Amino acid sequence: MKLSSAQITSFLQKPDARVSVILIYGPDTGLVRERAEVLAKKTVDDLNDPFRVTLLTGAVIAESPSRLADEMAAQAWGGGRRLVWVQHASENISAAVTNILTDTTDASNLLLIEAGELDKRSKLRSQCENHPQAVALACYVEDGAARQRIVSDILQQKNLTVARDILLFLCDVLPPDRLAMRSELEKLALYAYGQKSVSMEDVLATIHDAGTAELDDLVFAVASGESKRAALLLDRLFAEQTSTVALLRSAQRHFLRLQWARSQMEKGMSAAEAIKNLQPPVFWKYTDVMANQLRRWPGPKIERALARLFETEAAVKRTGTPDNALCSQLFLNMSA
Repeated sequence: MKLSSAQITSFLQKPDARVSVILIYGPDTGLVRERAEVLAKKTVDDLNDPFRVTLLTGAVIAESPSRLADEMAAQAWGGGRRLVWVQHASENISAAVTNILTDTTDASNLLLIEAGELDKRSKLRSQCENHPQAVALACYVEDGAARQRIVSDILQQKNLTVARDILLFLCDVLPPDRLAMRSELEKLALYAYGQKSVSMEDVLATIHDAGTAELDDLVFAVASGESKRAALLLDRLFAEQTSTVALLRSAQRHFLRLQWARSQMEKGMSAAEAIKNLQPPVFWKYTDVMANQLRRWPGPKIERALARLFETEAAVKRTGTPDNALCSQLFLNMSA
């Protein structure tokens, strides 16, 4: 069976005991592991019990396909359901899974499979989507409202609330991988322990060096005309699977701040005074750099840059668009 997002939430809360094979796959490896752990803990009480849990890898099964059938046929010492947990799986275990699904007549044991991204032609994926005793759970990187909800829920579990503007900032700068995101939010929650809410100062103090720094470095390189540095940072962020939307929104936020500061300068403020009045405050190491940028970017030029940033965001959201190429071309043109 192929589960929708709503069905996945329900299944994680109460797994169907009639299912004997669960495939969890997708590009968000952190979310794959998180969901696998949830289901594993609902199958057995103690994941360290060697009589109830067997850990295998896709490579081990590919080398010895019969190993999977032997483990699925084994009975737990003292009774109860056994968990056979396969990690780092890929297409090379599809034949072994076919044998399991062909021979399985009950769900006395559970086969839990963690895999990376599988396309629609994947035999492993199609087997689990179409067999009545198997389910497939896709794990894609959340964006927009879904990402906001996840971040907010994690902080609420730590008894912390977060203002919407800070939540949007967090969603832009946190890493896309679920486990990496959760790790950063755990650090933030520890820093804000004893408080009722998270402030921007808390975020900058704890998360700045863990991902925000590279995003900020890129945006500042673009606004400062450092094209070579911008190209290097773009390559690094794309290698880390940072979404183009996150990059574009980070740039939009920065140029909106430049636009506001420029408007205050036109009313008689100095660049330093305008920067000092920005909210949230500018990180101290960027104040002089931002003053130089205000001299480089007059009001009309900022407006044109913002228009191109918003147009590019709309373009990259269209199916089949080469989003990384469009984003890179825009940023490098702006930094020229």
